[in-house]
Amino acid sequence: MSANRSLIQASLASLALALFSQQAAAQAYPAKPVRFVVSTPAGTSPDIIARMASERLAKALGQPFLVDNITGAGGILATQTLVRGAPDGYTLMFAGMGAFVIDPYMKKDPGYDVDKDLQPIAFIYEQDRLSIAVHPDVPAKTLPELINVAKQAPGKMSYGVTNVVLLVMVGQWLNKLAGTDMVQVTYKTAGQQMQDLLANRIQWIVAAPPQLDAFVKSGKLRIIAVDGVGRYQRWPDVPSIAETFPGYRTSGMGILIAPRGTPANVTQPLHAAMDKINRDPEYQQKLLDMSISVKDAGTPEALSAFIRERRTYWANIFKTLNVPPASE
Repeated sequence: MSANRSLIQASLASLALALFSQQAAAQAYPAKPVRFVVSTPAGTSPDIIARMASERLAKALGQPFLVDNITGAGGILATQTLVRGAPDGYTLMFAGMGAFVIDPYMKKDPGYDVDKDLQPIAFIYEQDRLSIAVHPDVPAKTLPELINVAKQAPGKMSYGVTNVVLLVMVGQWLNKLAGTDMVQVTYKTAGQQMQDLLANRIQWIVAAPPQLDAFVKSGKLRIIAVDGVGRYQRWPDVPSIAETFPGYRTSGMGILIAPRGTPANVTQPLHAAMDKINRDPEYQQKLLDMSISVKDAGTPEALSAFIRERRTYWANIFKTLNVPPASE
């Protein structure tokens, strides 16, 4: 009897130790501060959103999430920094269209492979918005009307974009779909672009809604179309570009990623925390104020499907516009 009792006690002790070890392992991450890489400078929209998310992740998981702005090479340096990190959850990244779609196409060897090196964990946001704003003197209140005006005077209408690959492609893609030859003017800063639009030196621009809101309210600009799935909640009367060109969507995305091979005991708590954050109405409203939307963190399958769809869509844009990958 004594031997049996000892055996039972030993078994229970072993079971308790195993359960304790499992709980400890499950609670081990994060055990120290987490580096959160962002590819844009401080004060930009991705940086602001990353800091909003990092503050909430820190609160949810009990360790600081420290935003590290690594700029240069169009954002590629940031992604290279991520993939050089250990797959242990202590180097994460806010990744967008650049890392997943544009950089691998525009640069022959960006220093990483999307499929082999990047591990999506959760949506930070599903889409941002871009809008088309015209000078009030332009006799167009809708995108089809703008296209008609442009076709009446080929090569006379001009539009502005800042020197960002995504925005440059947006204007060229609209020209292709519409069959127009509107002239693109590229600016180093949004301020220069806005000055020329307000002075009617260019007739329209592609820009994010928050950049335009004050000018729209004062009557200095008119919004005629907004990119993205569905209409923008802040401007429900403004048609989406997809209402003119079905399937059109060039808006960006924000995804929390880690180096490929990061284990489930790291990715699962991160995903759960981002899912809770994304469902918070206050967080959603803060994003909406920036013309950005999100529903939840997305399942791994949903994330993978979303990224594949975006890559396929943009591959078609690059192919149709005859934009070859860079040689270096």
